[in-house]
Amino acid sequence: MGCVEVKKMNVIKEMIIVSCWIVVGAATLWGANRAGFLAPEYKNGSLATRKVDFPEVYQIWKKREAIFVDARPVSAFQQGHIPGAINVPVNNIEQALSALPVDRHVRLITYCGSIECPNSYQLMRALLGYGYRRGEFFTRGVRGWVAVGYPLEKGD
Repeated sequence: MGCVEVKKMNVIKEMIIVSCWIVVGAATLWGANRAGFLAPEYKNGSLATRKVDFPEVYQIWKKREAIFVDARPVSAFQQGHIPGAINVPVNNIEQALSALPVDRHVRLITYCGSIECPNSYQLMRALLGYGYRRGEFFTRGVRGWVAVGYPLEKGD
């Protein structure tokens, strides 16, 4: 092997090592299970994970077919949320779990501020990690909800 090939191999090895450390560090920093990375997901099994959108999400809310779970911080939740929603901030899941039903088969729909916010998906995945079986997420969030003229509730 020539000098150039040895240098290339060393660079590749270093890149692999650095990549592994980045993944391990991120999982440690965020908490792999709390972030939902270790949550099981089945395409055709007993777990249902999917994105819901208009007009279906409004019909689900209107018929009370699911519990809506707001992933935003408490202050944002108090300023206005989907009526009847429960607040489980994505950065404080373990402390807020007691607000959720004990029944792990209940239908949950998570949401956050808007389509740019990844918290609804992250919360849904985390709740699956805590044993909830039917997690869905509404990506348009509160901004989308208000934009089409649906009601908001303020306070707790």
